Amino acid sequence: MAATVTQQALEHLLIQEVQCTERLLACLGKERTALAQRDMDALEQTIGEKLQHTLELEQLDRQREDLLLQLGFATDAEGLRQCFKRLPQADNLKRLWQQILSNLEACRNGNLTNGGILEASRQHVEQALGILRGQCGTPSLYKSGGDTTADLGRRELGKV
Repeated sequence: MAATVTQQALEHLLIQEVQCTERLLACLGKERTALAQRDMDALEQTIGEKLQHTLELEQLDRQREDLLLQLGFATDAEGLRQCFKRLPQADNLKRLWQQILSNLEACRNGNLTNGGILEASRQHVEQALGILRGQCGTPSLYKSGGDTTADLGRRELGKV
């Protein structure tokens, strides 16, 4: 009976995590659309939603870790695998966990894509500002990490 209750509790948590990661993934898609369309109102709304889903996901993660600890397992991926081995008919739990991992990878990729869109937009703005300031080309300087950055008309406005 205790294993059934435990399995149901874990399954319920994993289902919630799947749903939350799916909402986060959808939110990242809306964010990408808002970035591409330069829709600042939609972007502001999706950023708020993304934060809410991220906080919810962190809370669900803590609940899963607490449940694993109560059952005597480590809170890492190996502890979860050991828990699955001990529970009867854990195939659905394994499937849910794989879906969570897959969704999180898709979220990571979506977030990187959105960050790339933001970076490209920032570079275009800097180039436009350089042109407006009468600077030709885009002089690039290397930062200590090897990345390039354009120093388009940045100047000291004063000292304190």
